[in-house]
Parts: sequence; C-alpha cells; structure tokens
Amino acid sequence: MEIRPLSDALRKKAREEINENPETLVSNFNELREWLNEHPQLKSEIISDQWLVAFLCGSKHNLEKCKSKIERYYTLSTAAPEFYANRDPLDPQIQELLKLGLFLPLKKCASEDSPRIVIVRVGEVNKVHGSLSDICKIGLMIAEILLLEDDNFTICGEDLVTDLKDMGFGLLRQWTPAFARKLFMCFENALTIRMARINLLNAPIGMKTAVAIFKLFLKEKLKKRIYIYNEDYEEMFKCIPKSLLPKEYGGTEGTLQDLTDHWKNKVESYRSWYLRENLKD
Repeated sequence: MEIRPLSDALRKKAREEINENPETLVSNFNELREWLNEHPQLKSEIISDQWLVAFLCGSKHNLEKCKSKIERYYTLSTAAPEFYANRDPLDPQIQELLKLGLFLPLKKCASEDSPRIVIVRVGEVNKVHGSLSDICKIGLMIAEILLLEDDNFTICGEDLVTDLKDMGFGLLRQWTPAFARKLFMCFENALTIRMARINLLNAPIGMKTAVAIFKLFLKEKLKKRIYIYNEDYEEMFKCIPKSLLPKEYGGTEGTLQDLTDHWKNKVESYRSWYLRENLKD
C-alpha cells in the first residue's frame, strides 16, 4: 500500500472522526482490493492506493458503505452525464470555464487538522452563458484532485464558501429538486466528500427557497451547518480567518487570479487522469 504518511494531528483526527487506525486501514484496504479484483468492471487495475484510501476515509472505514460509493462513482456517466461528459482540460469549453475561477480551494487551512476551504463563484459562469452543470463539472474535476492530494480534504472535510453575487434568476431557476438530488449524489454519495460547513455569501432574493430544496437531501447534522451572510463578512471571519482568504474577500492571502491560475494549471497537469478515468469507457 503506497500512500502518504499523515502528520500526528491528522492521524489523531482520523482516529477520532473516521475510525482509522493503522491496523484497520491495512486490513480494510486489503479486503477492498480483493473485492475490486473480483469486479473488473470497476477498473480495479487503474485505481491507485491513495484514491482507494480516500474512499475509505469518506466512508469512515465502513467497508460496505465504501463499496457502494465506489460502485456509484463508476455509474456516474449514466446517472449524471452533464457533469462527466467531456472532461478534457484542454478542450476549449473546459478552458473557458477554468479561466473563470469557478471552484477555488484555498492554499492554506486554519490549522494542521482543519478542513480545506473552497470558494465557489457561481455568478462568474454567466460571463460565458454557462450553467450550474458547468460549475459542478469543474468542481467535481478539482474535487478528484483534492481526494488524491489533500489529506485535510479527505480527513477533515470541506468548508464551502459559495459566493452567489450576480447569480441571476437564470441560474437560480436551474436549481430544481432533481438537480439538487443529482449534485448531492455525486459529491456526498459517490465521491465521499465530507462537508464541514456551507457558507453562502451575497444571497439573492429567492435563495431561501433554493436552500430549502437543498436541505431535502441533507442529513440533519449538515442542515445545521448552512450559514447565510450578506456583504458584511465579519461574522464569517469568526469561523474562517480572513488571513486565509484572497484580498477580494477581505483577506491577505493573494488574489483570486492567483488561485485561478494555480488551479487551471493543476487541472491541466491531470489531463491524463481525466482521459484515463473517463467514466464513459
């Protein structure tokens, strides 16, 4: 099993929150590998050790739950083709979306064992007459990189900062129960992403209805982790230190353009992953 070693803080967090210890990790991993070898349709030959461990973390080392998530992941091209068709980072349409900086994980966490903070800029997609599906596609592509590279993301989860400025009615009306169910299926039920907080900024009129729709698919504990802020971010800064945020959000950690360039380059560097991991094959 070839995976990154965890820091002491993350090892403690993994033990306390996702039931991980060295013995169970090895035994669960080995059992999962054996199961995958019996299911060649799940592409067991290209599943890396780190990718497999990410699924174990997201399932809190519950093997049956982990198996179900892996099976769901490899059926997403049928269940959600709008999110998984054409994921070549060099495709002109994907390039256009990457330049917008729609989904931007921050470079630093609040502490060694804190969740990864991710800024989602919904209204930016209107600049290219895009859709919510476009935002989700880019978000899922980057989330896969985080599952492979970021132990804070896999173990501690994600603090989502969703900026709804300039969202407009056109995007808001795309947020239907069917769309929300599909998005939840991808992020929570298939990709094993742990959601620590959902922070909504600059919410437009009608957002309360959209949030109510989303809550239909959330577990009770996650419903209590949704926070709505206006343009005054001081309350948010009590939970997310401004020192971690780019200057456009009142912080001091670089700019949105810095993050956009970084993640565009990162996604492009994973081109072979997306082409190989094409869920339609």
